[in-house]
Amino acid sequence: MKNTAIPLLIVPLLLIAGCSSSYAKVREAVNSAPAWYGERRTEIRGEGYPELSELPVVDPGNVPGTALRARAGKGEDLVAAFAGPRASVAVGGAEEIRAIADSMIEGFGDIPPESDFLTQAEVAAIRSQFNVPRVTQDDY
Repeated sequence: MKNTAIPLLIVPLLLIAGCSSSYAKVREAVNSAPAWYGERRTEIRGEGYPELSELPVVDPGNVPGTALRARAGKGEDLVAAFAGPRASVAVGGAEEIRAIADSMIEGFGDIPPESDFLTQAEVAAIRSQFNVPRVTQDDY
């Protein structure tokens, strides 16, 4: 009985002492928290938000959707601009465009020859040296 009574009295005292010191550490950590912590805590609690009855009324001159109607008119203007004569394909068509591209390509000079650093046989030999079967779980 004596052997069990002593631990039964000591263990709760140790738990109380440990909890009281940890409570002080938590309180100290909360008090030294950065500024954003308080804002986030009020946000999580749901504090600081307006009530539905306090929401402002939308200004009749700034109704959502009026900007969309204005943008629709701009889209029609763009369609009309692309339907104009300046948007049509050149008279010579694709041939004229290709001739201009060819003249620009000629300005760069000849295309350098293919490199002969390694032959295809040498490349195949190097790849075969690195082609090692992988070890899987079933191979053990």
